Amino acid sequence: MAGGLSEYYGIPSKEAVDQIQSTLVNLTNNEKEKLIQHILSSDRDDAISKQIYSTYKAASYFVNFAKDKFKLIGSRNELSEAGEQLLSLRSSAFNYSESEKLFFFNKILETDFLLFVSLCKFIRIGKKYNYKDYVDLQFDFLDEYYGIKHFNFTSASLGNYNAVRNHWIQALSILDKKKFIKKKYLKIITLSPIYQSWLLDVEGKILLFESDSFKEILKYRRNKDKFEKRYTNLLKLGKGDLGFVNLYDIKSVMVMSYESFDKFLNTYYEHEKRKKHIFFSNIVNSIDGRKRFNVRNVPVLKVKIK
Repeated sequence: MAGGLSEYYGIPSKEAVDQIQSTLVNLTNNEKEKLIQHILSSDRDDAISKQIYSTYKAASYFVNFAKDKFKLIGSRNELSEAGEQLLSLRSSAFNYSESEKLFFFNKILETDFLLFVSLCKFIRIGKKYNYKDYVDLQFDFLDEYYGIKHFNFTSASLGNYNAVRNHWIQALSILDKKKFIKKKYLKIITLSPIYQSWLLDVEGKILLFESDSFKEILKYRRNKDKFEKRYTNLLKLGKGDLGFVNLYDIKSVMVMSYESFDKFLNTYYEHEKRKKHIFFSNIVNSIDGRKRFNVRNVPVLKVKIK
């Protein structure tokens, strides 16, 4: 159980809680507060500090989720009306009843309709086109049609948010075998004029995305994979110079004109610079009179990717 987490999603294990309890039990409240603040603000070198830190983060996440996102807890840390409702539905320690599933689905729609429903739709697109990177497609879509850009999310938070959404999709059994949203959940959406309007808007824009941008994105992804694979292979063959590879050596396997490759390089740089360190150079060891490529209007002949 890595990080002291149990087999239940994100919940600290009993072993971790017992170890922390034995560490804190004889401390005063003031001493506990100072110790936790120190652990949160400094390097964590020993096992118990790491365990306290990870358990504190998990507890904070669940409190924030219950209080700020789902509004199950009020400002004075008392159960809200929604919290009381959920408590009355609770039927099992580890399995959701049908009533609980519908309750949580309604709460997710209230707080995360666009990103959650669009993720469901792009899981279906991933299956339809046998395309594994459907989350990247989803954020290209959100960027183009809703102005939600990649840089609004750090890579860490994006991964965490997607992990949580995927967990809810699986835990509530939102999708059927063909990856369509199940009828009982669609019924909840269509019974609300607002949700139905939002759904029609998302579906309409996804159809536009499929017919307009999708083919170009798939083409770019294929070229990107070919570009990076060729770069890596050339490095393995000793064709690199301090990690820099000649762009013409990469272009030779990509069946592209100079103009198309130049356009691809600029697109690649703008798309990938947030995820990778990409360096271009015009320095060569011997005379090379070939026409330079231009990235952001700077002449380049070599690339290095980290």
